[in-house]
Amino acid sequence: LEKGDEIVHSNFIYPNMNQAWMQREMREGIVRKIAQLLLPTKDNEAIIKAYTDQFTSKTKVVHITHLINWTGQIMPVAEIATAAKKIGAKVIVDGAHSFAHFDFKIPDLNCDYFATSLHKWLGAPFGTGMLWMKKELIADHWALFPGPDPKSNDIKKFENLGTRDVPKEVAIHEAIKFHERIGIERKAARLQYLKEYWVNQVKDLPKVTIQCPVEKEFSRAIATISIEGYSPNEIYRHLWNEENIHTTSIKHEGIFACRVSPNVYTSTEDLDKLVRAIKKLV
Repeated sequence: LEKGDEIVHSNFIYPNMNQAWMQREMREGIVRKIAQLLLPTKDNEAIIKAYTDQFTSKTKVVHITHLINWTGQIMPVAEIATAAKKIGAKVIVDGAHSFAHFDFKIPDLNCDYFATSLHKWLGAPFGTGMLWMKKELIADHWALFPGPDPKSNDIKKFENLGTRDVPKEVAIHEAIKFHERIGIERKAARLQYLKEYWVNQVKDLPKVTIQCPVEKEFSRAIATISIEGYSPNEIYRHLWNEENIHTTSIKHEGIFACRVSPNVYTSTEDLDKLVRAIKKLV
């Protein structure tokens, strides 16, 4: 990217990604254009338009968060990517919360790059991740921590780390085996069931708002809840201090809520406890 080149991302980009682009903006003079998403929504066309409205002849990169960490909403990645390709832009997909969470194939997203952390839904150790890149693009990219052949077309050039944490790498293999024993279809169905199990018991309560569509085409395991009269921190503190239930306080772009993220090890008994705690607050 050169000075004046534009990259497009949304106002719901993950903070570390946002900070990376901000540094390049300050350091190199690239221009960030922000697609203003109004979430929650079931209007995928409005989401796509928020991106395409920011496209110009200078747009070189479109950065799409596959599943929004703030709310749990799934983005129409392939459709946005198709529009980006029409203007010659490269597409980066941040799949930190989608990979090993529900069933999809990376090439079907029509992206040029896909990256994910592996500690979230795969259950590998902290500090592990995966980069996928189109083969023909590898040679033209520099690794920030270079190996002996910076112009190599082998993606392993990005794995040059110096002293390696071998136990973590071995543990990734075990996490993959466990994931495959369950199977992504069964896992995704279970996560969807768990989300609906607690959401359907509280969504119609007075003062309660679920800040994400429940249907599986729009969200999976993650859902966020707001309760009128309580700040996100107050909900979080009550659930943690009184009930030993861990959630995440969310305050971002008009979303003031707590994120609930059941995983495969979460039981319906755990969620019954959550539902009782929410009803107590209401």
